[in-house]
Amino acid sequence: MPSLAALVLVAGALFVGSLLNALVGFGFALTTVPLMALAVGPREAVVLSAILGLLSNGGVSIRHRADVDRPILGRLFVGGLIGMPAGLALLLVLPERWIGVGIGVVVLAAVAVLAFGPEPSRVPGWADVVAGVGTGLLNTSVGVSGPPVVTALHGHRLPKATFRATASALFGANGVVAIVLFAVSGQVTGTVLATAALTVVAWPVGWWVGDRLHHRFPEERFRTLVLWLLAATAVVSLLGALRS
Repeated sequence: MPSLAALVLVAGALFVGSLLNALVGFGFALTTVPLMALAVGPREAVVLSAILGLLSNGGVSIRHRADVDRPILGRLFVGGLIGMPAGLALLLVLPERWIGVGIGVVVLAAVAVLAFGPEPSRVPGWADVVAGVGTGLLNTSVGVSGPPVVTALHGHRLPKATFRATASALFGANGVVAIVLFAVSGQVTGTVLATAALTVVAWPVGWWVGDRLHHRFPEERFRTLVLWLLAATAVVSLLGALRS
């Protein structure tokens, strides 16, 4: 069983991740996995984030289901089904240290893409499937699956509400598949479930705050704060993995 300090860190990560999810539709795994890895280890963090992320993403997507772009969601989900088994294979064979390194590298790359990457003028349908494959691969290997989806949805130039709902719906649907794969492969342990149960109270609090900020807070200003937060957590995760 994790220590009290570890449980507090997991709960704090869950609060921030749920807040970001309700605010912009992504950022849950980007925030929670690096922090949870410090508390419970990289491999357990991937599984724990998937379980708790299902609640966060599912809640946002169900509440805002009328805003989901279903054709885009369908193409991304099909790609995710292709990528997730390969990602699980990597999770099972890679040393835990390198999972932690992978988490840090992927998050830093995501920050760079979101901060400095060009926005494509048009995203063809096949590119959504490719982005879905990348998302599925990252989802079940390092647990940080947002970058390909965020890039694709930005390219479609979706309205803020549609972006949030579609991203959350995809992460929720992928989360169901990922948890089934984790369970079948024996990655859903009693410790992971106990940690989730003891910290889940932070989820509705973060969701409540983020949902209200979505309508009141200037999104671009908050986006800058998010990028700094993600970069900091990625660096900490990367250094922790390299020292282990």
